Amino acid sequence: MKIFKILLASLLIISLNSCNILESQDVSAISGYTIKSGQSFGFCIGKCYSEITINGQNVELLIKERVIGGGEDTKYKYAESLPTATVNGIQKSLEIDKFFALNEVYGCPDCADGGAEWIEIITDKDKSHKVTFESGKSIPEINDLIVTLRQERQRLVDKFAKN
Repeated sequence: MKIFKILLASLLIISLNSCNILESQDVSAISGYTIKSGQSFGFCIGKCYSEITINGQNVELLIKERVIGGGEDTKYKYAESLPTATVNGIQKSLEIDKFFALNEVYGCPDCADGGAEWIEIITDKDKSHKVTFESGKSIPEINDLIVTLRQERQRLVDKFAKN
């Protein structure tokens, strides 16, 4: 019975280590791309622009704040590592060929200050494609990617606001 418990414990440890190896491989799968996801509102004063830039497991948040009376925008930056689950979610929803086949504009982004959202993907070979659409809306072909990136952007904006 003692040998059985030792064997079972050994198998469990090997299984857990295998999961960690797979997670590491998933993270490197998006390292060949820079992914940007942002939101802006044209007729807005305050923090009306936010964009995340993802490189591998690193993410940077850029927020621009417009001041009353015009002038230079104030820029804020915040960076951290993405949780592995988020990177895996992005990888799962990222279909490069499908994304690059999309139109550049959907709907009427930022019309009547309804806001605009965008996703831009830049490959390691400097090939890029940017898709812009109405804020809060979706595009069926990339809905999962939009939702995942929107949630991550909002998580970082909320985290930044608390600091």
